[in-house]
Amino acid sequence: MKPACFLVGLFSIVLATTAWPCSESVGYFHRATRLQGLVVGVNDGDFRHSIRWMRLRQPRAHVELDLYEYQMPVAQRSDLHLVKSARSGENGQFDFGTIPGGHYMLVIDAPWGASSWFDVEILAGIKATKSVTIDISSVRPDCSGGHEFIVEN
Repeated sequence: MKPACFLVGLFSIVLATTAWPCSESVGYFHRATRLQGLVVGVNDGDFRHSIRWMRLRQPRAHVELDLYEYQMPVAQRSDLHLVKSARSGENGQFDFGTIPGGHYMLVIDAPWGASSWFDVEILAGIKATKSVTIDISSVRPDCSGGHEFIVEN
């Protein structure tokens, strides 16, 4: 192998950014008419993590949910403008009440220390949202696990 090719290859590897195959693309918005529903999920070490229906049946009480104005790019959470906050109740239920139509970032802090970020669009012209179920379970490197935003219309 020629030294120039080796150096170019090495340089490319060093400067390459990490690819996150499980991430949703920037600008993908979960659409709903309101943010009211249930927070569920389990930590990665929990035996229920591998079974989706078990994760979706584990409500998370006293979880902080923060709704921010959408902004991209964002370097850190403190750069965002907070619109509303909610806290899940004993059975995982939450309700943000009335939210003006627009684009938002929903950040949910899990009890085990991780945060789940969801881009959300509140729309008036779609079928009314009955409820939203948000799975804050961590996603494993093989892309299995939680991080789901399920809208029931």
